[in-house]
Amino acid sequence: MKCSKCGIDFSIYTCGNVKFTYCKMCKAVWIKFSELKKLGELCDLKIPLVNPAQMQPVKVKEEPKICPDCGKQMKKVYFNGIVADICPDCDGIYFDNGELSKYFNLFMKQSAGILDNLVFITKFCNGEKEKKEVQMTEIEIQSKEKERNVLSMNGFAMLFFMFIFALIAFSCFLYGLVAIGVILTVILVFMCPGFKLLKPQEAIVLTFFGKYIGTLKGAGFHYVNPFAQSVTAFVPVSLKARTLDNGKQKINDELGNPIEVGIIVIWEVQDTAKALFNVEDYTTFLASQSDSALRNIVRMYPYDAPEDTGVQSLRGDSMEISAKLKAEIQRNVRPAGLNIIDAKITHLAYAPEIAVAMLQRQQAVAIIDAKKTIVEGAVSMVEMALNKLSENNIVKLEETEKARMVNNLLVTLCSNKEAQPVIKNG
Repeated sequence: MKCSKCGIDFSIYTCGNVKFTYCKMCKAVWIKFSELKKLGELCDLKIPLVNPAQMQPVKVKEEPKICPDCGKQMKKVYFNGIVADICPDCDGIYFDNGELSKYFNLFMKQSAGILDNLVFITKFCNGEKEKKEVQMTEIEIQSKEKERNVLSMNGFAMLFFMFIFALIAFSCFLYGLVAIGVILTVILVFMCPGFKLLKPQEAIVLTFFGKYIGTLKGAGFHYVNPFAQSVTAFVPVSLKARTLDNGKQKINDELGNPIEVGIIVIWEVQDTAKALFNVEDYTTFLASQSDSALRNIVRMYPYDAPEDTGVQSLRGDSMEISAKLKAEIQRNVRPAGLNIIDAKITHLAYAPEIAVAMLQRQQAVAIIDAKKTIVEGAVSMVEMALNKLSENNIVKLEETEKARMVNNLLVTLCSNKEAQPVIKNG
């Protein structure tokens, strides 16, 4: 079979038990829907694939492509921003380069981005999970304490009750019942430590003779068991959202290039019992786990990658990287009862020792891309000029004259300087 776009012979490729044809020039894929479903079975899909033959036909100005299999004209169909060529007779689908990944993105649990057709099949349809997506096991902690509310009552009501109790004790002293008055006074003294005052977004973790009995939450004046002790003495546990800035770190990316990365982590205490009993110091624990997660994520991606390759990079996919970084930190600190609200990269740069060399490399790539665009545009303009001259019968050129004209036009269009006319006399 020949490619409907380029006219060259298709190459046959195999992915698992799936066979499809691929054009090495334009990178298009011709595949039957039955084989397409087999590819879908190798991907992580959230919903089943929809047959493009069931999609809405659209009219376009370009001429319809010829089916490589049966030789009949194919139809253009449109579905959720995807345009594809189908042959209703042989149930074949023709995907231009990049269209296959766009099609699968509609059905996959996680978008793969826009990739080269063959790169997409190799990367996402090989039936094997990527090494960088392997999930690490969660840290196991011996303590199994979980937060629960402690029994408490309104502090003002208890204060009124103790005032009445104090009047009774005072009356005992007045009427000569000194022993009873002393006993009541001692009881009042032992009851006083039960009063607790909390501000908004604060909590007190209480233990009774070493055993955890609960956590006191809620702003206001409370009264609890007077023999219960706060784990953090007179300092309550803050439930407010806090920010961790671990500064800049030097880490090697996927290609081994040293880069400087800085992150901020916005976090809060979600389970006070786990935070105080599962780890020694939950703020230090968070800082160390954030460093570990940052290194694990950064070393899986290159600092930068060309946009047309579809490869995720630290610089070009900051939102996706931040989401994975947040999930990684959350998994690490969950045993400590912490909740990660957000994690973002605040600083990203090459290390000073390679920054100059990498800048020169980026400049060279930019120059090459610009030259490539200029050459492609010049070739298309020369082709258009020759076609117009031929169609309008303006002048008939011999092959040598065409070659000379092509040479002059390419020199003029690709040159960095404006062309200067040369006038020859007689």
